[in-house]
Amino acid sequence: MAINTNNAYAYSNCFYGSSLRLKNKKRIRRYFNTLVFNACSFLRFFYHRTNIGKILSSSCTTSYYTFSSSFLFFEGGRLTKKKNNNMNNSKKILVITPSLPFPPTGAEQADRAYGISGLKNLGYEVKVVVKLVEWQTPEYVKEVGQKLGVEIIPVPYKFSNRTLTRKDRIKKIMLKLSNPLLLDGAALEYAEPEIKRVLKQELRVWRPNIVWFDYTYLWPLYGIVRKQKIPIITRSINYEPVHFLQEDGYTLFNLLKSAPKFFSEFLSSIKSTHVFAITPKEEKIYKRMNKQASVLPLRSLPYCLKKSHPINDKKTLNVFFMGSTYNVSHNRKALEFILKEIAPFMSKHHPNQFLFYILGKKVPENYNEFFKDNVIYKGPLYGNELESFLLNIDLALVPSFFGAGMQQKIFEPLARGIPTITSKRGIADYPFKDRTHVYFAKNKADFINCLLELRDVTKRKKLSQESINLASKLFSMQIISQAIRTAINKLLKT
Repeated sequence: MAINTNNAYAYSNCFYGSSLRLKNKKRIRRYFNTLVFNACSFLRFFYHRTNIGKILSSSCTTSYYTFSSSFLFFEGGRLTKKKNNNMNNSKKILVITPSLPFPPTGAEQADRAYGISGLKNLGYEVKVVVKLVEWQTPEYVKEVGQKLGVEIIPVPYKFSNRTLTRKDRIKKIMLKLSNPLLLDGAALEYAEPEIKRVLKQELRVWRPNIVWFDYTYLWPLYGIVRKQKIPIITRSINYEPVHFLQEDGYTLFNLLKSAPKFFSEFLSSIKSTHVFAITPKEEKIYKRMNKQASVLPLRSLPYCLKKSHPINDKKTLNVFFMGSTYNVSHNRKALEFILKEIAPFMSKHHPNQFLFYILGKKVPENYNEFFKDNVIYKGPLYGNELESFLLNIDLALVPSFFGAGMQQKIFEPLARGIPTITSKRGIADYPFKDRTHVYFAKNKADFINCLLELRDVTKRKKLSQESINLASKLFSMQIISQAIRTAINKLLKT
């Protein structure tokens, strides 16, 4: 049967919520092929669910890492405002982001927080729309906005991060049933009427030049922006279907739950004018859906860069591992590996040579029995206390077994020049080389051998300086700013 292309266009407009303005069959074919790619990816997960270790074994990992540098606007526990002498009011950027990322207590919040301040420091006029969690007050939002010099418009969460009434639960179910793609619960929060109304008002009254979306699950709002022909930048923190399955497990139920997340990624990518992936590994995925995709590393990393790290020749080496919270499964798995496999072996076979420090919050109570002998739990550390602690650290031990995105707990030690032992998959195609910038390990024997080899102070000194040199080329403020400025300038010229 012949296909009426006009009907195909109309159907696509209805399906995606805004006109894709397809001009020819070639472009239709490209979108169709991308959709097939996502569908095949989902089927591939399903097919291999009984052999999970081979699925995306080199996928990158995300970590909600306790941010170690004093935040620009929260130095010493007080809000401070950095002056900007390059404000260009003619270029307006509206940032739509999940819950208010101030103060930043993890890598995810730090990336968004530095993202807002970074845009302002580049000379753009910035306004922010955020979802407000139940325990944050409008007064606090106003205080943060005043200190930053940015207007922040809060919209309360309707279905997440709050206690739901029976009426709320019914609304949530009905909204999901209205569109199967909203079965991705993260996207559901951005399909509700209030945030759509706020966005429409800002587009009409403030008239931004660009709308910046933090994270791909905000796609229900994209149609509103596209209708006004305003460029869209999407910042991805991870490729969500991979992250979800690796964190929650490859069960049949989770495979079904991940399907809407594949389509969320697809929709946000094809509707965006530019996509910022967080790693080179994930950039390859997004380029299949949007040729304008490029890499933007964690925006907090420039503040972690050091010129040197103290490397001392001593009998007992201080080794640390830090995750923001251990209710995240990939952090908990790495912690368990250190506590049950590495530390006991070193205590028995190489006594008094390694002292292991564990940082972060929400460690399960049943792990308390392991905090003895050569293992010390420090809890969460922040600001100057953490800075002082890290000066006495000799090695970072960071196993990475699963997850998606960019683990700051790997890249921050590298930026600081702390000799690091980690899993190769966690590097996510950034050009760090084994035995040059970092030591890679696959299993217990590898991690143990790396620890023993790095007792050599000469090797640690070389590793420290090489990691700083490369991190400075990849994560400097100049590199981060240039990546953002290049994308924005290109969009403003079109």
